[in-house]
Amino acid sequence: MTDDLGPLRQAMSDLSEHGGTTDMYERALRRSRQVQRQRAVTTGAAAVAVMFAIGGTVALATRHRPDPPTPPASTRTSDGPQNPTCPSTRTLGTLVELPAGWSFDSRAVECVETWAAADVRRPDASGVIYLFHYTTGTGWRFQDQGTGWDCKDLGLTEPASFCTS
Repeated sequence: MTDDLGPLRQAMSDLSEHGGTTDMYERALRRSRQVQRQRAVTTGAAAVAVMFAIGGTVALATRHRPDPPTPPASTRTSDGPQNPTCPSTRTLGTLVELPAGWSFDSRAVECVETWAAADVRRPDASGVIYLFHYTTGTGWRFQDQGTGWDCKDLGLTEPASFCTS
């Protein structure tokens, strides 16, 4: 038996001249880049979906939350900065918890600039003054209790009955 591969070799040589070579490396790179793009798109879409889910949950939660209390309205005086509206004893009562047997006196709250003072009655018949301060954005807050304060220390320019000097 003789191997006559000459015509076969000639045919293969002719095919390789006209058809070119198959480049597996280029196909592998192209497929790898395609997979990378698909993964990037999938990851991005998943991240966006998570962000929308979190945002929707937060929006739903804040929609059902009650509005924060609004601070008292301010009035403008002709010669000074804005002064808040003087609070009632009922308003001040929501800011502090008085000890048992203590109560705010029926006398009106005294307000000077951004300070408010209210007399408090105690069971032993002695009195004490509760001092409150107003800050824009925060509103009225309990400051101190005592029998009097120095107006200069409080930054007051007007006289007040709760000041000792």
